[in-house]
Amino acid sequence: MRNLFGILVIALLAIPCAQAGVVIGGTRVVYGEKQSSVALPLRNNSQAPWLINSKISTGGSWPGSTVSAKKAPFVITPPLFALKAGRESTLRIIYTGGSLARDRESVFTLSIATIPSGSPHDNSVQLAIRSQLKLFYRPAGLQGSAQDATQKLRWTRVGKQLRVENPTPYYVTLFNLHVNGREVRNAGMVAPFSQRNINGCSQAAQCPVSWQGINDFGRVLPEQRIDNPSR
Repeated sequence: MRNLFGILVIALLAIPCAQAGVVIGGTRVVYGEKQSSVALPLRNNSQAPWLINSKISTGGSWPGSTVSAKKAPFVITPPLFALKAGRESTLRIIYTGGSLARDRESVFTLSIATIPSGSPHDNSVQLAIRSQLKLFYRPAGLQGSAQDATQKLRWTRVGKQLRVENPTPYYVTLFNLHVNGREVRNAGMVAPFSQRNINGCSQAAQCPVSWQGINDFGRVLPEQRIDNPSR
């Protein structure tokens, strides 16, 4: 029983920002084409050291995303290091080049695992947390702005479903999405220049929809609403 309660490791718990004392300085990363690198700060607010293990993979795991590359064309440094108690450090992301789309954003997954490096006490629990953040690669010269993309979504009725179309070159994250008065959990994203169908209009004469987006800094944008999407 001592070994059972000595340490409990949960390695695949996807949380937007790390817990247990290690704080990640953001919920998403935007990498502009003209940037030589992007820095992401970390801080250990606990009284013990933590091991930080980071990697970048393709973004196909995000609902509504499309796989943009067979292998993520980024390196992250340092990929593995110890963050001492009360200290700060920085992860640096570097684009290595590749055949990414020039007319739209591409999305990847930045995975950061924070692993306890101290010895557990009797009857204590230690948690290893894996946080997953969206990493957007944004080519230079895209039309419009990512801030405005949320309100440019187009909604239409298609049978018993709603179809949402994104005419912009930016990914739009659907936050607090309600269809016909009901919340749609884990609504995901709408990829650039794409469309997807969402259930929820089967018995409705009208099918009002409301949604919010999230900007580059992780802030929730004002609500958008359409009371009667066109057919």
